[in-house]
Amino acid sequence: MGGETEKELLKLLETALASERAAEDLYRIGAELAQRPEVKAMFTRLAADEHRHEELLRQEYQAIKKRLGLKILHDEP
Repeated sequence: MGGETEKELLKLLETALASERAAEDLYRIGAELAQRPEVKAMFTRLAADEHRHEELLRQEYQAIKKRLGLKILHDEP
């Protein structure tokens, strides 16, 4: 895969990471607001799923940056 394609993937991954974080935040709010235990549990599971997705995306993001010889900052997506 060429460098330009991988740079495009980085941009895509940045967008995906932001979406996963937003979804996790939304589901955590849902869990806080839920009064029924089964609804609270559903939102908690969904938030955990989004967190796992974010971790997978972040690993790939960092791997691509490493392949391209780009610096990985601590506060990056």
